[in-house]
This record gives sequence, structure tokens and C-alpha cells, in this order.
Amino acid sequence: MSSAESHRAVPRRPSAPSLIVAQVGYQLRVLVRSPLGSFATLIVPLMVLLAVNLLYKDTRLPSRGDIPYTQFFTPAMIAFAVLNACYTSVISQVTLARDEGILKRIRCTPLPPWIYMTGRLCSTGLVAGVSAVVVVAVGAWVYDFEVIWAAVPAVLLTLAVGMFCFCAVALAVTVLVPRADAAFPVAWGTILPLCFISDVFIPMEGAPGWLRDVASFFPVRGFADDLETAFNPVHGSHALQAGHLELLAVWGVAAAAFALVAFRWEPGGGGGRREAGAPRAAFALERARSLFVERASQPPSALEGRALPRPVPEAGRREGPVPGHQPAVTATEVERIEGPAPAEDSSVPVEPA
Repeated sequence: MSSAESHRAVPRRPSAPSLIVAQVGYQLRVLVRSPLGSFATLIVPLMVLLAVNLLYKDTRLPSRGDIPYTQFFTPAMIAFAVLNACYTSVISQVTLARDEGILKRIRCTPLPPWIYMTGRLCSTGLVAGVSAVVVVAVGAWVYDFEVIWAAVPAVLLTLAVGMFCFCAVALAVTVLVPRADAAFPVAWGTILPLCFISDVFIPMEGAPGWLRDVASFFPVRGFADDLETAFNPVHGSHALQAGHLELLAVWGVAAAAFALVAFRWEPGGGGGRREAGAPRAAFALERARSLFVERASQPPSALEGRALPRPVPEAGRREGPVPGHQPAVTATEVERIEGPAPAEDSSVPVEPA
């Protein structure tokens, strides 16, 4: 053996960052090739932005410095776009991947599960960022939305913390979703009421105090308020809202801890055993049918040497020989063929005892 062969380089495993980058690219390609996923993630916020701004184009908000309605609603749609990408889409996609067995098979591959999940969530963050940029561009181009450039650093930090929070909450909610067909009702049924009471779709200055207190407990209210305040040219503030960021971080850390403990990689939940039994029953019926067809299609030569069952006689009809069937020979018939026993025939002398 040569020294070159003895010192041949052993292929090394790719580093974790390169695996995460590859996984992010894969998830982005999956999203681009899925028209329904792209529509739900990117187009829905734009449709709401265009429709509502068209209805309230000439409306102003005296409670917020007499700013145009578009100056309030465009930052609100940035928050909605992030919620749509990081909460609704994560719940539906992760639950679907779990029910289809993709998450279970991932754990059987050399790819570490945490790298797979990190790549999936990083791709979700990129999609949310692109959706936010598109919302700002459309609002500025179509409805003269004023971008406050001095507030961009605070907005970027708020977006980063919000993406982490809502992705973690989405993973925690997937533990409570029994099946993939229940993912969209659970996601939209939990996020839409919060959007209506959290200054996302309409201003809540005239709402009851108890309703505003309930909304302040959840992270959506602070997230939307930070974005709307940053882009308010009259009463806006370019400084970070520490209380809102802390609330987002607490929700994100608590949800991430719950997801680490209770996250399910294998399909299961309500109705799982019933649905799992259906394919086995269908397989059993198909197997019985194939055996019947196989036996019926066999040539007569394949049935030679097998005992054929004797037909059951009908009532009132004398049983007769079956054509082509040799009846079984009993012990009495064997004795009759070979001859009678000595005690039965007097012509045969009986041997003395």
C-alpha cells in the first residue's frame, strides 16, 4: 500500500452553518414551487393593504396627529405580514410535515433535527422580511406612505424580536394541533381576534379599557404599536419601546421552552389510530382480492394432485358420482378388494389357537 493511499483524506461532515444555509435554500425553493404557500404568505397582506387603503384613502386620524390613514395602516400591514409568515404559515407547514411523516424521517437521516428546524425558521424569517419590504414599497408607491428613515434601525430590531417570538409561539401551538386539517382553523382562529383588538386592522382608541388590557397581555399589541409609532411623522418616536420588546422576548422564550419539551416529531393526536387503521384494512381487502384472482387464473394442470371437495347434495336428490372425480377409498373397501377375513368365509380353514 502506498503512502498516498494510507493517508487518503477522509471526507468530513459539512459544518453546521453550511447545512443551515443549504436547508434555507431548500425551504425557499419549496415555497416558490408551491403557489398556495406563496399566495398565503406574500399576496394576502398586499390584498388587505390595497383594499383597506382604497376604502379609507382620504381619511385622517385626529387621535394620532391627523395623519393619513395609510400612514397608520401600512405599518399595521407590516405587522400582519410578519404574523402571517411566522405564525400562520409555520403552524400549517410544520403540522403538515409532521402528519406526512417528513419530520419523522428527518430524525432517521444524518441531518441533525435542530439544523433542519433552524433552516426552516430562518427561511420563514427571510420570507417575512421580504413581505414587509414589499408592503412598504407598495404603500409608498401607491398611497404615498412616508418612510421615516431614522426609525429604520429600531424597526429592524423590532422585526427581529417579533419574528423570533411568533415563530416560537407557532411551534408551541403545533403541539396542540391534532391533525394537519385543523392547522388553518387553529391558526386563523387565534390570530384574527388578536389582530382586531391589537391596533392591526382598526385603531383601538375608543375601545373599552378592559379590552385594551386584554390585548396588552399578548405580544401582538406591542409589536404593532411599535411599528406604527416608528412611522408616525407627528407623534412618532425613533427610540425603542423597552417594555414591548421585553414582552415579545418573554413570550418567545416561554414558547420556545414549551416547544423544546413537548414538540412532537411523529404523527399522532386525535383520530390518528382510526386513520392509521384504514390503510391496513384496505391492504387486507386488496390482498384477498389478489389471491382470489390468482387462484381463478391458474390452469387446470396447476390443480392436479390437490384434493377436490365433494359437492354437497341438494335436498331430495340422490348423491351420485362426480364426473372426473375419484372417490376416496375407505378401509372396508380395501378389505373387500383384498378378500374376506378368515372368520368370515368357511372355505378358509381357521388356524388353531
